[in-house]
Amino acid sequence: MKRSVFFAACFVFVFSSIALAQFPVIDVDQMKSKLEGKQKVLVVDSRTFEEYQQGHIPGAINIFANDIKSSSAKLPKEKKAPIIFYCRGME
Repeated sequence: MKRSVFFAACFVFVFSSIALAQFPVIDVDQMKSKLEGKQKVLVVDSRTFEEYQQGHIPGAINIFANDIKSSSAKLPKEKKAPIIFYCRGME
């Protein structure tokens, strides 16, 4: 079974266009809808630990963008729950 993976719109600048071509990018309203929906969603905050500590979406786990590949063990093996990655975007 293929896992659904989404990128919140602010995450666009962290990943290459190749990665973005493989996964849909959602906006804030779509993300809110997914979080309020019946299906369980895993939210990954890809900002630095310090930024995560300053505030994050309730229930989000923190995996810094540069560590996503090496931290894949933090992601559930169960592939039914979609994953949404987000960050602060470009400044």
